[in-house]
Amino acid sequence: MGEPPTRRQMLRASLLAGSGLVAGVLSTARGEAQEAFGELTADAEGLVRDYMRTFSVPGLQLAYRRGSQILYNGAFGVADRTTHRAVTPASLFRIASDSKAFTAAAVFRLVEAGRLSLDDRVFAADGLLRQYSDEGSPRDWIHRITVHQLLTHTCGGWGNESNDPMFEERGKDQEQLIRWTLRTHPLQNPPGEKYAYSNFGYCVLGRVIERVSGERYPEFVRQEVLRPARIHDMRIGTHQTAPGEVHYYGQKGENPEGFPIARMDAHGGWIATALDMATFLACLFSPQDNEGAEPILQPDRLKQMTTGTAADPGYACGLAVNKEGNAWHTGSLPGTTSLMVHTHSKLAWAAVLNTRSPVRDAALRLDRMLWEIAKGMPGWGA
Repeated sequence: MGEPPTRRQMLRASLLAGSGLVAGVLSTARGEAQEAFGELTADAEGLVRDYMRTFSVPGLQLAYRRGSQILYNGAFGVADRTTHRAVTPASLFRIASDSKAFTAAAVFRLVEAGRLSLDDRVFAADGLLRQYSDEGSPRDWIHRITVHQLLTHTCGGWGNESNDPMFEERGKDQEQLIRWTLRTHPLQNPPGEKYAYSNFGYCVLGRVIERVSGERYPEFVRQEVLRPARIHDMRIGTHQTAPGEVHYYGQKGENPEGFPIARMDAHGGWIATALDMATFLACLFSPQDNEGAEPILQPDRLKQMTTGTAADPGYACGLAVNKEGNAWHTGSLPGTTSLMVHTHSKLAWAAVLNTRSPVRDAALRLDRMLWEIAKGMPGWGA
């Protein structure tokens, strides 16, 4: 389980140019901020409903922003087919791997505060998680792994496509899983040389945040990332439905409850709304956009976070990037599809669904649909 085979294609997909703007200011009160806002054209609504029919989507949220301004916040379909409960703009969805961007921002908050360096080693005898220094092989490679290499998926192994342990040994907690993984999953390359998308690497980053901050990972993210952005109801998912959370629907036999969602916290465990995700990106990129959103990071840290590596210029720290100046991430699990985008034209948007289609190009077509909506909305001029 985890990301589908199309995930790397989606991350690398070139994003088209978008456009957008209508009035509307984000309220600090969730009850107001999560209400429906703005209207789509009939053509745009048609695109959404066609997509839902084509890919058997029960429910979907969309949100568009420019800085402090909400352009559109709306919902389609049902949160629960049995009760016919409708999706609302306040409904919470699992956002899967889009969680990584929030984790990366939390790391950079620690860097900004002088409590952490991107070059800090993680598993070395003098490292941040030194309790694991006697584990893993090749030992010299393990000891060389840095925070930055975990952020950029260049630590040398534990890749999602071949060697990621995050969906194994489901009875183990995070600390037990890390020790077991180091003992059983050798690194495949020297750190820093190759890109391999790793959920496990971000699980480790969650524990780094806890060690350095002295706080539990969810609480630190809430205080240092979500609160500055005025995002209030995001939380780590569990197998007990949270108030307002949707029901998830697997396709082709997938079981949305068959994986350890709470253990996935730092790499894929958050539940949120589409507006939460768009708001996060608007605030993250506020130093660059200068459109009135509350900034999460200082400009120099934002630049570091959004710069790729020699191993893969197309993935920075918790975000995919391209030469046009767009940044994005996708999320995918059984019963969940999510996508959030920030464009060079200062727009931020997000979509989240309560299913995952087995059709290979479903995620790419979701991306294209969101761009088409942005380009087609009158007055949203990018």
